[in-house]
Amino acid sequence: MKNIRYAVMVALGIVLSTGCSAESDASSESTGKAASQPAATVNSSAEQAVNDKVKSIVGVEPEAIANSPVDGLLEVTAANQVFYVTENADYMMFGHMYDVNAGMKDLTEVALGQVRLDAIAPFADQGIEFKAENEKHVMTVFTDYTCGYCKKLHREVDELNEAGITVRYLAWPRAGLGTENYENMVSIWCAKNPQEALTRAKSIANPTFAKEDCDNTVAEQFVAGRKLGIRGTPAIIFDNGTMLPGYKPADVLIQEIAQTE
Repeated sequence: MKNIRYAVMVALGIVLSTGCSAESDASSESTGKAASQPAATVNSSAEQAVNDKVKSIVGVEPEAIANSPVDGLLEVTAANQVFYVTENADYMMFGHMYDVNAGMKDLTEVALGQVRLDAIAPFADQGIEFKAENEKHVMTVFTDYTCGYCKKLHREVDELNEAGITVRYLAWPRAGLGTENYENMVSIWCAKNPQEALTRAKSIANPTFAKEDCDNTVAEQFVAGRKLGIRGTPAIIFDNGTMLPGYKPADVLIQEIAQTE
């Protein structure tokens, strides 16, 4: 059972690409509407069987169990990931489901997009925001002032703003909770001018910080990112739930977010 659980957790993982990896794992804790709407109600006996099996193998309670577009196959959301289980709970499938009659639409990514949006929704007014004057989209970015790729992306915020993209930063201290890195991120979030404090921290090699403290959700933001599978920065989430692992230039981001309209 231990080996099975390990295999399942590996299957649920997300690997980031171009970006800054976490310095430590010690402090751990696209989208739109689906092409086919599943039936409203899951058979209660099947739901209980799947709930019990997932809990015993994955080690967490499913957050949601719904019918998938495939008869006899249920869509399960657990640990902020989406996978599939047969109604008799005898088989689990990890990977993405595509609707071949809708241009190979990725139905799993649709479901994952909503999971991501739900996870970051509590922080909508608790990030550090660089707002576009003519806002068309909001791009949420998990960031760390020590990350070189985050600094590179930050230098392109003006270009993103000019394209109508608001950049909303959430904190993801790569060294983990309780570290100096974490405390400095708290100081940035609690500064009198957080935008200025973050820009300064990303603009110089070895920034110093006046210790600041306030009612903040830096720890909660970090934990939310971990639960979404984030293991490095920057991690970018478009306002339709699409997640991009790692850095991309502003011109590429502008093109890709436009394709979600």
